[in-house]
Amino acid sequence: MSINSLTNTASTSSTNSSSSSGKANSAADIQNQFLTLLVTQIQAQDPLNPMDNSQMTSQMAQISTVSGLEKLNTTMTSVLQSQVANQSMMATSLVGHQVMVAGNDLTLGSSGDVKGGVVLNNAAAAMQITVSDGNGKVVDTLQVTSPQTGLNNFSWDGTDSNGNRLPAGTYTFSAKAVDNAGASVAATTYGYQNVNAVTWNQGVPLLVTGDGQQHSLGDVVQLS
Repeated sequence: MSINSLTNTASTSSTNSSSSSGKANSAADIQNQFLTLLVTQIQAQDPLNPMDNSQMTSQMAQISTVSGLEKLNTTMTSVLQSQVANQSMMATSLVGHQVMVAGNDLTLGSSGDVKGGVVLNNAAAAMQITVSDGNGKVVDTLQVTSPQTGLNNFSWDGTDSNGNRLPAGTYTFSAKAVDNAGASVAATTYGYQNVNAVTWNQGVPLLVTGDGQQHSLGDVVQLS
């Protein structure tokens, strides 16, 4: 085996993140093979035609790179495992709490108000929230003052347009925003959901909310 073929084997093995110290092609084993071969070649070289120092230095640098890549892979694997563990702990701590995720549900209780949010891609001059009951009938409308780019929170007091308290249950809402020229501004609705449980998909924690949906921690824009 030549030094070049050995370094090529080392480069190939460095791309396999599952390699371990117990395998024959691990970085440590490749280094040992390389050094053994290098010493053998130095001992057997023609004194009148010695090895090229620049070539030897280049090959040694390649072996060093392989070792560094394997250590980097090991470190990154450890970091990812730690991150998943932290996410799992955070996710489980949210059970019993409310999170704001994409959706248009408003769960009204027997008393008090209910909150929601709208994310705008751009600033708007005006934004109207329309609340509907389970049959799709409009029960109330709200005006959001000075809507801005990003998340805009609003609160609905649970009464209809005449000020009458509505029964507890699940309502829905939609948002319409316009700019100063009257053009529509893209809006995404967000509602609060109870976190009932946590499930894992290939090791990644997902929040199971009251509507039966699953959400990653990245889907959450606000906690309550």
